[in-house]
Amino acid sequence: MTTALSTKFYSFLLLVLLLIRPLSAAAHLSLSQEEARWLEEHRDTITVGVAVIPPYLSNRVSDNEVEGLSLDYLKLMESALGARFQYQIFASYGSMIEASRQRSVDVVFGITNTEARNDYLNFTSVYSHLSNKIFTQKGRFKRAEMSDFAGKRFAVPRGTALVGYIANNYPEILLVQVGELREAFSLLAAGEVDGVGSYASAGYLYSVLDGIDNISIVGSVGFDYHISFGSRNDQPILNGLLEKALASITFEQKKAIESRWVHPEDSQRVDMDTVIQWLVIAGFSLTMILLLIVIFWNRSLKREVRYRKKIQKEVSFLAYHDELTGAYNRQHMIEVLPEYTGLPSSDDETTCVILLGLDNFSLINEFHGQKMGDYVLRRMSERLQSRLSHDAVLSRTGGDEYTALIRLSANRVSLSHLADRLIAEISLPIAYGDQSFSLTATAGISIQEGELEEPLRLLEQAVLALHEAKKKNPGSHLFYAQEMSEQLLENQQLAEALAVALKTDQFFLEYQPQVKLSNGKVIGFEALARWDHPLLGRIPPDKFILLAEQEGLIVTLGDRVLSLACQQGCQWLKQGLQFQRIAVNVSVKQFVETDFASKVLNVLEQSGLPPEMLELELTESVFLGDRGQAKETMSRLTRLGVCFSIDDFGTGFSSLLYLKELPVSRLKLDQGFIRGITQDNSSLQIVKASLQMGHALNMEVIAEGVESRDEQELLQSLHCEQAQGYLFSRPLPPGQITDERLQQIGDTVLPVTEA
Repeated sequence: MTTALSTKFYSFLLLVLLLIRPLSAAAHLSLSQEEARWLEEHRDTITVGVAVIPPYLSNRVSDNEVEGLSLDYLKLMESALGARFQYQIFASYGSMIEASRQRSVDVVFGITNTEARNDYLNFTSVYSHLSNKIFTQKGRFKRAEMSDFAGKRFAVPRGTALVGYIANNYPEILLVQVGELREAFSLLAAGEVDGVGSYASAGYLYSVLDGIDNISIVGSVGFDYHISFGSRNDQPILNGLLEKALASITFEQKKAIESRWVHPEDSQRVDMDTVIQWLVIAGFSLTMILLLIVIFWNRSLKREVRYRKKIQKEVSFLAYHDELTGAYNRQHMIEVLPEYTGLPSSDDETTCVILLGLDNFSLINEFHGQKMGDYVLRRMSERLQSRLSHDAVLSRTGGDEYTALIRLSANRVSLSHLADRLIAEISLPIAYGDQSFSLTATAGISIQEGELEEPLRLLEQAVLALHEAKKKNPGSHLFYAQEMSEQLLENQQLAEALAVALKTDQFFLEYQPQVKLSNGKVIGFEALARWDHPLLGRIPPDKFILLAEQEGLIVTLGDRVLSLACQQGCQWLKQGLQFQRIAVNVSVKQFVETDFASKVLNVLEQSGLPPEMLELELTESVFLGDRGQAKETMSRLTRLGVCFSIDDFGTGFSSLLYLKELPVSRLKLDQGFIRGITQDNSSLQIVKASLQMGHALNMEVIAEGVESRDEQELLQSLHCEQAQGYLFSRPLPPGQITDERLQQIGDTVLPVTEA
């Protein structure tokens, strides 16, 4: 320990000397007249936000004092500028970042440059680095990547750049944002989260402080902190001064700071005294262990044998069984499938697969919690097993899917009866505490016909049948048919063509006019994406939009539509065309991106379209997520003039609270209600209620899908102000939208007057 203490003292002494040296160096900074004047005016008023980021970036000494690597850099910069910084200590890193966003402090340290933070900060050069690691409970993973935590809870400090990185790149991970890392490691130790993202030294520190010994590093997050100083971007001169002060710090000074804070306290190293102590302790412990082994050899040997047998049994069980339900797992199904398909196949007996998928199971976890979801999965496993013969193999092959491998007659009637019995068993009520609810299930069935070169093909056929059943016949079952494979191949080819289409400008827009029913005036247009395939011709929008969602291309497509629509709107304005707005549909995945608002503002700036002429159409499903983030994004855009509408209003599942909480200016009634309005009283009442609600909240209401004069008259009698639909005009290419055409569209509305 003497060596370690002397090293620390030497480093501290060297740092003090180096801190003293630059006191006369302020004059040596090459400052412009404007910089010198600004510095003279603000020499004693520059406020620095400080958060505690142990173990060495910053550590609390007392209630009003913090020291650490970052503070040493700030002291040198303060000395180089001849200024006196005012330090403000924050309770958490997130609150420090929020203060910088609100511009209540001038400078913050320990911050990584991100696109979002560029909105309010300028950044200096990087002065330190932190490598982020993945922490889990010991034994949970040998090695892990971030993709392994899909659907799992992962803790990170609130307000850090790591939050945005994970949200953007791994949206399926359930982020748990905490005030400080100590809380994250406590949650991990208690099993309340599955992983933690943090730099290694902090993990070591908190595990030692709190006596946590059941966590370990299993991989890298893939995003490291490149740490800079950040300053208010409305004071660009301040950033230039900080950059020059940072550049004036010599190599020797940096080395002294690193020696003082990083190396002696590096959690991945130990000094030689510590090594010797550990070796002595280990040697003594080994001697005692050997002595005990000699004394209790026979007893220990027997215990070891029993223990090994137990472990082998557990490992063998977990290798082929689902840990949660106890049923066989996918690995077992894959290994046993060739045995079944290798048996003789005939009309009297063949191998069959029934794949059962629980419908909307994710809602159980979302609304009732994962504990109830786990209980449901266990009960379903027990119920299904009770309905199968002893030679059938039941496996849990997916999160909410069970596979039954059986030998039965190829008669589809008997297989249908069995599938219906299994579905009925799942549909029986489930009691959990004082709650009771029911689920439905859908099944896909495949039957072996002759020999199979690839046994897994039988399982793949059942998967195709299940997917088709969920689309066409949810709550029942479908048998595999060859057309399903052909459809899959077609979809794969179309998916490849879609990626090419986005790169080769095969997409274009058509615009459906929106009219004001009181005077027939065309007030705006809805931009609608169209795909003209060079060989297949026009691809229906409902087909390629769903495909874009499935292939992860919906954001790229949405960005293209937004850009084209804004460019076209600006072109119409230059041509003298009169209209109020262009409406553009925005997907959920597009809206929840952290840089969505910046994208919209960039498109408006590049196209020249006034913000007040752009309307973004959102579906209600957007508000099932982070409503606070949605409100922040919408407020930022509405302050500049962009307006928002709710598309397909009345078809979603979200709470109507969002109507009063969020800046929504227009409701768009789904065409499914409008088409039945003259014959279906239920549709009529929904439309009436929606109109009354919209008017009570001072919102405009527009009806889409108006196709008959009767529908128009009824909507006018209900005081619906706006409409669009084939009665007035089909979607038009931009070249056909002229003053004359808009007048013709208006003439189709004018003959109808209010009753």
